[in-house]
Amino acid sequence: MPSRDEICAVVDSYVKLLGSHQIDELMELFHQGAVQHEPVGVRTNRGFDEIRAFFAESEDTPFTVSLLTPVTVVGKFAAMQMRVEREGLEDFASTDLFEFDDNCKILSITAVPDIKALIP
Repeated sequence: MPSRDEICAVVDSYVKLLGSHQIDELMELFHQGAVQHEPVGVRTNRGFDEIRAFFAESEDTPFTVSLLTPVTVVGKFAAMQMRVEREGLEDFASTDLFEFDDNCKILSITAVPDIKALIP
C-alpha cells in the first residue's frame, strides 16, 4: 500500500496538472482501468481512454484549480477540496475522493463540484 506521503504527492500533482491542462502528464497518474465519477451521479468514465477524453473536452476552457483544504488520507483513500476558478463564474468548490492501487495510481476518483458552494 502506498504511504500517506506518496498519496499526498499524487493528489498535489493531480491538482497542479489539472489546473495547467497538462492532460498527458495528468493521465500518467491513473491506473489503466480507473473509474471517474465526475460529476458524481451524472457521468461515469471507465478506463484510460474515456477519462482522457473527459479531460480533453475541457482543454480549451480557461479554468484553474487550487487546494482549499489539506489532503486527508485513510489507507488507500484520500480526499480534498479544491477551489475552481473560471472566467465569468464565481469561484466554487469541488470535493474529490480518490482511491489508489498498490503502485499509487488512481483507481477511482469521485468529484462533487458544487457551483453553489461559492468562495469569496
